[in-house]
Amino acid sequence: MTRTMVVAFLALCSLPVLAIDPAPLLPDPVQQARYVDLIHQLRCLQCQGETVADTQAMFAKDIRRQVREMVQAGKSDHEVRQYMVDRYGKIILLRPESAWLWLAPALFLLGGIAIAWRVLRQRRALLATDTSEVGDEPEQS
Repeated sequence: MTRTMVVAFLALCSLPVLAIDPAPLLPDPVQQARYVDLIHQLRCLQCQGETVADTQAMFAKDIRRQVREMVQAGKSDHEVRQYMVDRYGKIILLRPESAWLWLAPALFLLGGIAIAWRVLRQRRALLATDTSEVGDEPEQS
């Protein structure tokens, strides 16, 4: 019984892997390299966490087709990216060109550290001026 399970497992593992982009290679290797580079720079808006090169969503298929057509038409990489930004917004770029998107987390972290430091400093100052005893409790009437 275990031998048949092993054979079945190996048979399932040997199934052909389907490519995400079934389109044939472009005739010019330079254009093909540009096409592959561009589709790895664009985010799938349907999947949110993947590039259009890494997903089979219909949106990604449409973007790959558009990029392929623009590369074949001789558009530059900047023109292709700008077309996509004009059509879908900056969110489509996997690596946005805005430095604020990269710097904002560090600025928020530094701001949080500064606030925590100030709060701790104020508490130390209050404790230094506190004259009450630890065991003293206010009288209840």
